[in-house]
Amino acid sequence: MQFNFLFTPDLAVVVPVMIPIITALFLTLVSESLGFLKKRVPHSLLAGIATLGFALTLLGVYSLSQSVWTDGAQVFTWGGLGGPLGVVLAADMFSIVLMGLFSFMGFIVVVYSLGYMNEDTGLAQYYMLLLIMVGAMNGVVVSGDLFTLFMFYETMGLSSFVLVAFRRNWEGIEAAIKYLMMSAIGSTLVLYSASYLYGLTGTLNLASMAVAIQADPTNPLLPILVAMLTAGFGVKGAVVPFAAWLADAHPAAPSGISAMLSGVVIKVGIYGILRVNTTLFSSGSSIIAGVEFLATSINWPLLLGVFAVVTMTAGNFYALTQTDLKRMLAYSSITQIGFILFAFGTATPFGYESGTLYIVSHALTKGLLFLCAGAFLHSIGSRDLRDLSGIARKMPITAAFFAVGLLSLMGMPPTLGFYAKILILYAGVQAGVVIGGYYLLFSLIAIFNALIGLGYYLRMLNYTWFRPISERAVNAHSASKSMIFAMGVLAIALLALGIYPAPIYIIAEAAGNALYHFGDLISCILSVGSP
Repeated sequence: MQFNFLFTPDLAVVVPVMIPIITALFLTLVSESLGFLKKRVPHSLLAGIATLGFALTLLGVYSLSQSVWTDGAQVFTWGGLGGPLGVVLAADMFSIVLMGLFSFMGFIVVVYSLGYMNEDTGLAQYYMLLLIMVGAMNGVVVSGDLFTLFMFYETMGLSSFVLVAFRRNWEGIEAAIKYLMMSAIGSTLVLYSASYLYGLTGTLNLASMAVAIQADPTNPLLPILVAMLTAGFGVKGAVVPFAAWLADAHPAAPSGISAMLSGVVIKVGIYGILRVNTTLFSSGSSIIAGVEFLATSINWPLLLGVFAVVTMTAGNFYALTQTDLKRMLAYSSITQIGFILFAFGTATPFGYESGTLYIVSHALTKGLLFLCAGAFLHSIGSRDLRDLSGIARKMPITAAFFAVGLLSLMGMPPTLGFYAKILILYAGVQAGVVIGGYYLLFSLIAIFNALIGLGYYLRMLNYTWFRPISERAVNAHSASKSMIFAMGVLAIALLALGIYPAPIYIIAEAAGNALYHFGDLISCILSVGSP
């Protein structure tokens, strides 16, 4: 069923990008109009408008997914102009999964914020920035040219930077400045690489650029550009050694924004690494749109594998030393990024499928954990594990949701995290047997890190559930209904998909195959122009 009453089929690709942005403008207009009339803007009105915007966005993503599922990749161009310089938006199943994830998490965070942010000021700006950030993330994953991708990427970065510092306290401002400075370095690397690619190929269109690179797939500049692009996107993707900003930004931000940063924003950096490398720098040999695509002169999957084991190991050892709950979860996010890169570094269809499933699982899991951490903080005013000791006695529902998130992160049944972790470890072993023994070594390191992670996950579970109740936790109060609802949706989703994972795996399988067999997307983009 397609919701064409919302838009024409020709606009299907652009709708998930435009609806959040239009909703943000409408929300601002309503807020300013009521302010001009000297009337108080109800929080429920602002949250309601944002919720409606995300609901419509999800309908748009669903409608687009039906077209992509039946007819393959879809494309949209401004004024029908494709070719070297035209702005192109194109969506395949990998784009669909990420857009659905971004929009769903935005919806959940708005519902959560109705209770969590009730005492804050400037809420119109908060919801406006959240909507723009999600619209920009959706724009990144459907960009068919590097210019459009970079513009959306920077819009997302600026929005998230302001949201980190939203409460204007010293911790948030310091973290936001560090985040901005490191993001600027990453963006400079991406922009510099894009300019070099334009000089080499005469186009910014990803498909036309891929075809042009095939004219000289052994160009000595290509390995340098792969490294620069991977590092540039790796800053936002929290890949070690470019992840120093994350441990400050995630704890300092409002907890709903922490859930967005950890659950989905860092995935945009990973998307940039994957999309650019798979599309422009082929790792195999195939014929696409009449052009023979040969392997380029760099083994970028091996590069991802190296980054993966370094990232997961560093994140784990940093997390082991923490007593601040949100910092511990932040370092855990770095570890999980390592597992995601590990899956895609296999450069196999099964690795891509399991990696996509892990992206979905981690987004839901870490979103839930940060929302629960926010509920604890909102109740007792502390993030210290010692202050959270025994808090389950006072907040049993929130603590139960927290336990579900931890079980999923540990890879325990009956949660979605169990299947996601088992499958990527199996994909690594399979890749080690098929493509090279070094990936067997990487798989052993990944298993070792999965076991290390149990140490601090069990520590968090022990403090919240089994330790004597602390003096601060004695005064804890239950979270608001909207916060419980938002956390409950994520917890139920993890359990339901863990008990019956077939539907989400079918979608992840289609998305992983779309990324691995990128020819459909290239052919679709080339159909609206030629280099």
